[in-house]
Amino acid sequence: MVTGYGAWHIGIMHVSDGPHGVRAQKDGAKNDDSYEATCFPTVSSVACSWNVELIEKMAEGIAREAKELGVSVMLGPGVNMKRSPLCGRNFEYYSEDPLLAGELAAHYIAAMQRCGVGTSLKHYAGNNQETHRMTANSMIDERALHEIYLTAFEIAVKKADPASVMASYNYVNGMPACENSYLLKEILREKWGYRGLVMSDWGACVDLPACIDAGMDVEMPDSMGNHLSDLERAVKNGGLSIEKLDQAVERIEKLTAEYGKNCVSDNQKKEVSRDTRRKNHVLAGQMEAESVVLLKNESFFPLQTGMGLLIIGDLAEYPRYQGGGSSHIHTEMIESVKKQFEKYYEKVRYVKGYKRNTFNRNKRLEQEALRAVKQAVRKGIPILFFGGLTDMAEGEGYDREHYDLPYNQTALLRQILKITDQVGFISFGGAPYDMEFPARCKALLQMYLGGESVGKACADIVMGQVNPSGKLAESIPFSERDVPSYGYFGKQGRQKKALDDVEYRESIFVGYRYYDTFDIPVRYCFGHGLSYTTYKYSNLRVKKNGQTSYEVSFEVQNAGSMAGSEIAEVYVKNPNSDAFRAKRELRGFAKVRLEPGECKMVTIPLTERAFSVYQNHEFQVIGGEYEIQIGASLQDIRLSQKVEIEGREVKCPLTLNNKVPLSRADFDKLYEGKRTHFSQTMPGEFTTKNSLNQMRPYSHLARRWLRIGKFAVRLMYFPKPMHDPEVRMMWEGIADGNIDSVCNQSGGLVKHKTILKIVKAANEEEKV
Repeated sequence: MVTGYGAWHIGIMHVSDGPHGVRAQKDGAKNDDSYEATCFPTVSSVACSWNVELIEKMAEGIAREAKELGVSVMLGPGVNMKRSPLCGRNFEYYSEDPLLAGELAAHYIAAMQRCGVGTSLKHYAGNNQETHRMTANSMIDERALHEIYLTAFEIAVKKADPASVMASYNYVNGMPACENSYLLKEILREKWGYRGLVMSDWGACVDLPACIDAGMDVEMPDSMGNHLSDLERAVKNGGLSIEKLDQAVERIEKLTAEYGKNCVSDNQKKEVSRDTRRKNHVLAGQMEAESVVLLKNESFFPLQTGMGLLIIGDLAEYPRYQGGGSSHIHTEMIESVKKQFEKYYEKVRYVKGYKRNTFNRNKRLEQEALRAVKQAVRKGIPILFFGGLTDMAEGEGYDREHYDLPYNQTALLRQILKITDQVGFISFGGAPYDMEFPARCKALLQMYLGGESVGKACADIVMGQVNPSGKLAESIPFSERDVPSYGYFGKQGRQKKALDDVEYRESIFVGYRYYDTFDIPVRYCFGHGLSYTTYKYSNLRVKKNGQTSYEVSFEVQNAGSMAGSEIAEVYVKNPNSDAFRAKRELRGFAKVRLEPGECKMVTIPLTERAFSVYQNHEFQVIGGEYEIQIGASLQDIRLSQKVEIEGREVKCPLTLNNKVPLSRADFDKLYEGKRTHFSQTMPGEFTTKNSLNQMRPYSHLARRWLRIGKFAVRLMYFPKPMHDPEVRMMWEGIADGNIDSVCNQSGGLVKHKTILKIVKAANEEEKV
């Protein structure tokens, strides 16, 4: 009962990857080999809609397909914070702000579960990088853990009660998340009152008795019987009480009773009906159209219909509409960008300009593009450049190696801008990147990863059929060196060596909290997004509802000539002091649809959490003069009013005079966890929780199995290259995943006795 049945079942229930579509598949199938389903925009994109009602519709659409495919529980949504834009899995996460992420996730969960499909809130917790994701230890101080990294989970749990929560791969403050009783029992169950099921991420559970004792209920996937003897031994010798085991089984039975009715045998034909696919395809386009962010527009968009249009870029012919890895959706309904624009122009010319499957330049393609640009300039034809992050640049299982736009795109765009800056740049990608040259174009449209209907959404925005209304759910910094976690993330450690002990030396200053507080300029700020119309804010009223709770109301008017939707953002500016606290924080938001000239009243509640910090093991209201600010973005505040709050003082050994990222000495003043040395694990300390790469310097068997693993991956995915996202994820999992997981998911290729021999050799062999 407490171990998965095959790769995708908990008992009789079929679970499926998400969160932007159903990736249901049979056991043993490859990641990309799943049943056809609708590919909605990725979470990084829909977060920019800030539209909770639309996200509910998306969840309902996914739930309909899940039920038709016999899926009981969808694995998602993910609410981990975007600590760095280089995280390879950021396309699956909402925001750098916990309030925004938590609210959007809560509405997604509630809507899906109303339709009879369970969810699994993930990845709990501190899973903020893909590098060494199964062996890394997230070292997070108490305030940062609760104010930043747990808040989104807390909001989703308390407001939506997800059917399950997925414990993550990584360690948190020295303890694996699946064995972390502080996270699973003290916080999740006791403080937040969660009563649902906790499952492990795939392969994250190594010590099954310890995991169940800590509050986990079921390990995924099937561990092939390798953990059964450990479980029996623990129960017999008193290491695990039968009551805790019974409790885990009861939670599994409860989940089955509630969501097991969707079950369909793998032998039965599974497909989504045409009517459902058609409706969801349209919905996916609506989601993306409302999520696209117009970052810059110097009277370039919307374009007018005409004789011709020049489109440049391989990403126009093959738009990148989703990320790689476990969330990869199989869809056949991909819209052609060129065909969408042919509805508006008599002639649409397309030139490739660069190849998306390499970073190297192609001089022939560049020259062809430059000739086309010169002709377009002479004829007065508008030019669109499609670029951004390709599949090679980011994906699950590995982090990005740099912040740059692919070199071949930069080289071509630089040359085009020498001819003309009358270019509209259409940007794709799951996360921010260096936009130095795209920002030199007259207009810049951020599509993120827009799902299967991205072509229509793009054309509708560019041609003015839809008014852009998306706003950034994350900051876009100028450089990766401006990111507060720089040097303490992924392969940014000393000498570019990836460390397993990951110190969160930026503490609470993640994203805009850092840039805004320490006056670090960014290219585009949190909450930024332009429109084809203008909005006016007026009549701010702040009404006190209790000792430390308020009701904020104001009016928003469409002062332009085109209907549109405005996202109003409520920030609370904290008291002026040198206390270790962000200058201001998002505390509420609303999206309002307005016809030209229309005016609507917006009301947003503020609870005492808007004035609190986590100290003395709880959230406490901090006294002082606060300023409630209403803005169109973090840097565009339209209305404000001050309020006086009674409360305590901030108790922290550091002030804003301490430089961020913190020095080792300053970090030690905040971090109360036990220091680990996972980065320097030595012979005598290795267990099956370690990876082949960690043991490679000490074990000839580890080196041999790394060679066997690479050969097996090449053979399995031939003729795909090793840098293909799916191939790379598989290889990174073998090389850097815990060896127990490699054994259990090898299909019998790697025996349990083999990994014990590898560990034994690593513990005994001298370093070579």
